[in-house]
Amino acid sequence: MNARSVASRLWLPPTRLADGLRSRADNFLLLRFVAAALVIYGHGHAVAAHAPEAVDVFLRMGWGRYAGAIGVDLFFVISGFLVTGSFLRRHSLPAFVWARALRLLPGYAACLLLSAFVLGAACTELPLRDYLGHPDTYSYVYSNLSLGRLQWNLPSVFTHNPRHGTVNGSIWTLPVEARMYLCVALFGAFGLLARRAWASAVIVALLVSGWFAPGLNPLVSIPESPRLAAMFALGALCWLHHERIPVHGALVLVLAATCACVHGTVAYPIAFSLAETAFVFWFAYRLRWHGFNRVGDYSYGLYLWSYPMQQLVAFLDPGVTPAGDALLAFPLALSLGVLSWHVVERPALAWKDRLPWSRRQPASTDAA
Repeated sequence: MNARSVASRLWLPPTRLADGLRSRADNFLLLRFVAAALVIYGHGHAVAAHAPEAVDVFLRMGWGRYAGAIGVDLFFVISGFLVTGSFLRRHSLPAFVWARALRLLPGYAACLLLSAFVLGAACTELPLRDYLGHPDTYSYVYSNLSLGRLQWNLPSVFTHNPRHGTVNGSIWTLPVEARMYLCVALFGAFGLLARRAWASAVIVALLVSGWFAPGLNPLVSIPESPRLAAMFALGALCWLHHERIPVHGALVLVLAATCACVHGTVAYPIAFSLAETAFVFWFAYRLRWHGFNRVGDYSYGLYLWSYPMQQLVAFLDPGVTPAGDALLAFPLALSLGVLSWHVVERPALAWKDRLPWSRRQPASTDAA
């Protein structure tokens, strides 16, 4: 698709999210892949050696959020939208929990195990016997898998990197994601999701309270998680009102112009988040090329493995630049992401509907 064709798509007749859902064709896989690539680019500036002249392109443009934050925002909008729809299609709390666990945990567990016992063992400064006998080697797996208090370091691994010792800085978002799943489960279990007006009122109230007093909600007590929870909530609201939410390039442009007008004010983060949300659904439903859907869903594995591979590149080449780190780490992380999808994630997801209590209700679309 050339630039002229993409530009022409901006001005297609207005449509709504419901039309996109009924079409059963979207670009969420491609958008999640792009979001993971943005995270890799953004983390290059944190992981690689300090380069004063290297500034994230989005910060250089004055957007106020760096590439990694934007990529994670996009992930959470998509997740809020699809996960809310997943519960409403399944109409079963056990089935929902089972499906979410199969999506989140197997690839994550594989990443933790390989990081601890292959990557860490290869890169540690300790004798291998001491490394394998160290309690932190094992607690790295079970502490992080619990999605509670995260452990960033492995014994004497990456200790001389610019980002000292942190093996996987990307996993901080996973406890937030799990807590958002819990919120959806609670909303569904108490019948709120079946009452759109009530659900919307509660979500808006949580958004307002999160804006003014982010520390009051124990579900989003992790630093920076209120923003991600808000992005998830915007996605959930869009599912609840998909019959009314417009999808159009002009809406993206209007919200982008609004961002420019309120830049530097307290309204800017809100305008920016709304612009990101509008962009998500324009990209998903108005770009008519769906060729990427013929490949696997490699975005989660790419995201999980990006930071460890960027740390590995910085470990092997201490003088690597941020751009060089991102470029060298991308194919490594992608290779592991492809392997994760075909060997771990897709086989695990095949169990979603195999148990009697986990089978979903017939639906017009399957976006989860």
